Amino acid sequence: MTYIYPYQNFLAIVTAHSKLVLKSSNKLFDFLRDLEEVPCGLPSSAALSAALDVSRTTVQKLIGILLEKGLIRQDGVNRIVLRRPVPEDYFSEEDSSVSKSDQVEKLVLRKLSSYELKPGDRFSELELARETGTSTIIMREVLFRISRSGIIRKHPHQKWEVIEFSPALISEMIDVRRISEDYAIQAIRRLEDSDPFWTKLRDLGAKHRKLLEQKQIDHSEVRQIDLDFHMALTEAAHNRFIRDLYHAVFMLTTFHIWQIEYDRNRIEYVLKHHLLILELLLAGDFDKAGIEMQIHREYARTSMGNVSRILNGEPG
Repeated sequence: MTYIYPYQNFLAIVTAHSKLVLKSSNKLFDFLRDLEEVPCGLPSSAALSAALDVSRTTVQKLIGILLEKGLIRQDGVNRIVLRRPVPEDYFSEEDSSVSKSDQVEKLVLRKLSSYELKPGDRFSELELARETGTSTIIMREVLFRISRSGIIRKHPHQKWEVIEFSPALISEMIDVRRISEDYAIQAIRRLEDSDPFWTKLRDLGAKHRKLLEQKQIDHSEVRQIDLDFHMALTEAAHNRFIRDLYHAVFMLTTFHIWQIEYDRNRIEYVLKHHLLILELLLAGDFDKAGIEMQIHREYARTSMGNVSRILNGEPG
């Protein structure tokens, strides 16, 4: 997706404001979208406060967001609406419902999964805090949380470091995935036919098919749907310990695998294998789904080994 404004600015906005401000921003975007004519003057702070049912202090924060996004410009004491909001301007339900630390964690993981921070790199809490416009306290909390997955580690009284991968670490990660995924499939087997999980699986299947129909598939879309697929399965187990452990290990897997670019054939293989597993689960063939999950894990093991060799300058 191409954003109208830089992604870093978007994250700075999200992490700097409360849930109320983000939700009120979307209401204000709706208001601006329905304007009859643009450019035009922005209503007064008092009028916006009344229309959105928020304080004038909140309105000032909303105006700051409009300026950041280039929706308005300041002309002396007047504010001019330059354009109507587009879908990319809106904050998602996820953006407006999670905590600042969760939002910052999302940014750091994105920097890791996009290989902006790569194995061997060292960085400080202060550096990342400045980039995200958040406090070092929140950043420290986020980094310690991520470190439980094994992606990064803290050197005593020194900087953080992105870890190097080894065959032993890859093997341990696959073992944890096997335990978690096998448990999840057994939990899915026990779900009632009326459970919302089945609708979620069907929706997930539709998203996979839509992605496969695209002429060009962005790697970020594949990373996201890969995460959605695997987390949907483990969340069905309704076990917070399984979910949290699996999430940490899977983020580590994703981080490693997506350090290199993949061709269309490999991407299609992953998406079609997801679809096969989804269809088996929906058909109630849980034993076969478990077998396919094992094949899926072994493919991940092989891919991770290939990535390690490529990054070390060896033949893939």
